Amino acid sequence: MIRNSERHPSRRALLALGGAGALSAAAVPLATGAAAAATSRTTDTAAPRPTGAAPFRTAAPAASRAAAAAAPPAPGSALLVDSPRLDLNSPAENWIREKATKDLTIIQSFGYDNANGHLYLLQVTPGGLRLDGESAPVSAVDRSVHGDLTLTKWDLSGEVLGHMYLRGFGHGMNIGVEPVGGSAYLWTEVDAVPLHAAPPNENSSRGTRLARFPFTDGKVLDSTDPGLTKHTPVPGSTTNTATVDPVYGRLAVRYVDKDGRTKYQVHDLDLARLGIWSTPLATIDEPKPHAVPGWPLSTYGTPYFQGYAVVGRYLYMLHGNAYGDTQEINGETVVISRPGVGNTFLSAVDLTTGAFAPAPRSPFNAHVNPCYTAAANSLIHREPEGLGVRVPDPARPGVFSIGIGFAGGEKGERTATIYGKSGLIAPS
Repeated sequence: MIRNSERHPSRRALLALGGAGALSAAAVPLATGAAAAATSRTTDTAAPRPTGAAPFRTAAPAASRAAAAAAPPAPGSALLVDSPRLDLNSPAENWIREKATKDLTIIQSFGYDNANGHLYLLQVTPGGLRLDGESAPVSAVDRSVHGDLTLTKWDLSGEVLGHMYLRGFGHGMNIGVEPVGGSAYLWTEVDAVPLHAAPPNENSSRGTRLARFPFTDGKVLDSTDPGLTKHTPVPGSTTNTATVDPVYGRLAVRYVDKDGRTKYQVHDLDLARLGIWSTPLATIDEPKPHAVPGWPLSTYGTPYFQGYAVVGRYLYMLHGNAYGDTQEINGETVVISRPGVGNTFLSAVDLTTGAFAPAPRSPFNAHVNPCYTAAANSLIHREPEGLGVRVPDPARPGVFSIGIGFAGGEKGERTATIYGKSGLIAPS
């Protein structure tokens, strides 16, 4: 009998092969990238996966792979070998539409447990609940300022399988999902502090450190729990969040450094689990979509940051606002996210350079990078919320898609929607 591990390379084997060899070994069909320059086909309706893509056949010879494996590892980002990149302009597919979570507030982030076929979603806990150890119901404002979160576990169709409550953690800006056996450990922000900001964020909070903990259905977990594992990857940093790269086995961290700059680091997940943060594979400053030359500020404003994901050499960021949001631009109040249109953008960044990849066009083209998406544009309320990396077949870890989360529904009855993009572009 041929075991799956003999038919398909393991994640560790993929890492040893590097980007091109890994994806060829995993038999991944990759797009040529022509769609990136085409008119956007990202629509609200479900779209078929791209067809006609030539299979990727540029694996390095066995002798070259052996020589590379024998060579000493290079420091830092040199270890981030070239890898497939999501075609930002590939069609958006309707994966989950307007499903309820445990509590009916706006989702903030989500992540996939690809090994067990689950999703985990974070949202701020609503007002009016009285949890274990509380003498009375707590208001929505107090929940938000204190950093209380609801963690929902879904199956892949969006049905609720369980939940946890996290008190004193933060806003749920991002989540890392690490499968362990038949369940998962979660990486989230923790040790919330109130956010001193202008409306609408004046009654909010952000976590300062990272926490790693197992999902335990029905548990109320406090940030002060003595058994909770916490990390500060970069000394002096704050506003730490994380995401897990399920293909290459890494943990990416977004944080604010001592000088107030928003940055990213990428670490080996095995070392991060042990609390070893001294050898990051990459460290970059966060590039801003609205700083791209020619950005149409008067149309899209400065979209809010809404989440990130990492696969291999590339960081993916999500920006956008809820329908109807306004900003003051050149002395005028402008609707920057018009109903039915929005201002949702997905972007890709090369972690070895910190630059958008592919490079933005000049003059600016909204269908290159950052790339506009109209996915789920028929939602009555639509706010982009989170990115998640989906690996449909764990036996073929090189084949991945990226899901884009959206909050929908009326206030007090919010729902979650996830659309996905699956087109991949081969390393050049």
